[in-house]
Order: sequence, then structure tokens, then C-alpha cells
Amino acid sequence: LILSYPPSLSVHTHPASAPSFSISRSKSMEGATEELRQVLSTPPPNWQPPTGAPVNSISILHASLEHIRATGDERYLFLRTILEVLNNHGFVGGSTTASVVPAPTPLSGDEEQLLFHCATGLRHVILFRWDMFIPSFRDCVRDFLLSVGLGGLYTSSESNGTLMSSLPRTVSMACLSCAASMWKRGWVNTNSTTISPTDDGQAYLESMMAISLLSSMKRFFVSNDVGAGGAGQQDLFAYLNATISSSFNGSSNQLQRQQYRSAMAASFLSLLVGEFTGGNSSARYNLPLEFHRLCHQVFESGNEDATLSLGVANERRSGLDKTLDLAMSSLSSLVGYILSESSATTDEFLLEMGSSIINVALDVLSWEFGARGNKLDFSSAKKHGG
Repeated sequence: LILSYPPSLSVHTHPASAPSFSISRSKSMEGATEELRQVLSTPPPNWQPPTGAPVNSISILHASLEHIRATGDERYLFLRTILEVLNNHGFVGGSTTASVVPAPTPLSGDEEQLLFHCATGLRHVILFRWDMFIPSFRDCVRDFLLSVGLGGLYTSSESNGTLMSSLPRTVSMACLSCAASMWKRGWVNTNSTTISPTDDGQAYLESMMAISLLSSMKRFFVSNDVGAGGAGQQDLFAYLNATISSSFNGSSNQLQRQQYRSAMAASFLSLLVGEFTGGNSSARYNLPLEFHRLCHQVFESGNEDATLSLGVANERRSGLDKTLDLAMSSLSSLVGYILSESSATTDEFLLEMGSSIINVALDVLSWEFGARGNKLDFSSAKKHGG
């Protein structure tokens, strides 16, 4: 992906030489995009291009991206840029009670590509340095990206429910993919370290996301306090089920908005299942193969100890069971809706949702039972602790 930068940018710092980041309450987002663009146009310290390869803006871009990811993005440039761009264009930060929500302004091509890189870079940094982040901050980032991917602040619309503007699909799917990876990472309690994370601005960024920018977002309080299979994960399936079902029984003046959110929720469910099968995930977790096998096993059969603590027999169902139930009920509702609404066969969001739900159902029905199934490859984990 090619990013072009305006010549007027004047920030000359690089994460490698930056001190620990202390966020000013008045400027937590301000200038993040310019700073990141300047960093991405500057060769990282001690970088040398491959022998015989030309030095150009693309090679510098990818080298700088890799450098930020490898050094942990000490200045939170990935996250701050996401917040700044979304806020500047009106995708977050507006009123959730207004009868008419102003349409966000479209992203430029450069901004779309930049946000894609930020979402994938943020995923890498958090997964690789999981224990360096405060649990509530991790949860907030995960929930914020899920909400943004599903449509953010209502997915801007007029009072008649006509969809006016949404994020480019590449950005929405990158946000949902990051959220799905973070859900998997927290699905089981690994007890991998005794490191105590330090709050170097995380609490303030959390308040920016949850209070100032997207106060209406759904929060799932999971971390490792409840454990695998706990209440937060059950809440996730209930939320996805309600979101997908809303496109079949919502009011007519909200229908298109709800259908869009339903389609994106179905896409997220497909991404989530893909993380556990290992067949279609590009995430790197910096954990051994045993972690992936454990996640596969727990998603398949549930964690008896954690679910018993909830005291509700129905909650002992595994993630795989709940996914299949959600997929089958959604397909049934979709077929019924299509038969009763002649225009449904031409609705792009319903067709997209149906395609994603069918993919989820196929993934579940073709599930390799047992943690040593042939499909449980995770080749990157074998070689690189992925």
C-alpha cells in the first residue's frame, strides 16, 4: 500500500529516540497523524535497504512501520492516529441522542491506507506486548475497535434511516480483525508473566475512547478476572445475536442502518471463528503453539471450571456451540425475511450478512475436533512463537 505525504509536515522525532510517552490532556490526539506520517517517511535508525534494492518511499514506509511495531509504539501513534482521524471526520465524538446525526466526511485514499496500517500495527503491538498494558485499557481498545468496525456512532444516518456514510470496508475489517484477535488472546488465562504494567497514559486514552469519543460503545468486561468462558464472552455472543437479529425486526426508519451493522457483526463472527481455527488468521501472538491448542480446545468444549462459577447451566455451552446456534438461527431468520420481503434479495447488506453467516456455519460444521486436528496448523507459531 502506498502512502503519500504532504511536504509541509515538520515533525522530526522517531519512536526509537522518543522518551516514555506522557500524554498531555489537551493534546492526546492533536498532531498524531502528522507525527506518524513524518515518522513513516523517515528511515529508521541504523536501517539499511536490502542489497541491491532501491531506496524509495515505499521501502522506507515499510521499514518504519516494522520499526514502530518492533519497538512497541512507545508514543501510541497507531492508536492516537486512529482516534484523531475518526474524530476529525465525524465517525466518533458526536452526540448519540440527536434525532439527526450529521454525515461524517469521507476519508481520503491516504487516510484510508493510513488507518489500515494503524489498525494492523496496533494489533501487533498489543498482542506482542500483552502484559505491558493495563487490562482495562486492553479491553477498552478491543471494544472501541469492535464498535468502530460495526459502524461507530450509529453509522451516520438521517432520521429516515438512510445510510449516508460509513468507513471504507478495508478500515472496518481491519478494526474488526484486531478486535477478534484480542478476544482470542484474552479467551484463556495464560498466567504468562508477573509483569506489572505501568500507566504511561493508558488510563487517559481509555477515558478518551470510552467517554469523550464513543460513550455509546458496548463494553465487555472480561480481562482475566472472570476467566475463560466467563460472563464477558457469553455477553459477546448475546450482543452479536441481538445485533444480527435487529435487521429482521427493526423499525422501518432504522432498517438500513441496522442491516449494515448486522452485516458487519456477521463478518466479525466469521473473523472470530477464524482466529480459533487458525485457518484464516494473519495475526501473530508471540505465544507458543500450546496457547493456540488451548484456545482451540476451550472454544470447542468450554472451560468447565470458569463456567461452573457462573452458576447457570446454560452458560456451560462452549463458544463453538453458541456460534453454531447463532449461525443457524440467523440463517433461519434470513430465509424467512427473504420469503416475506420481495426486495430483500437485492439488499447488499443482507446478502453480505447471509454470505458471512453461511461461512461461519461452514467453519463450524467443518471444525477439526481435538486440539491436534490437521487444520490446527498455526505454522507461524511453530517457528516464531506466533
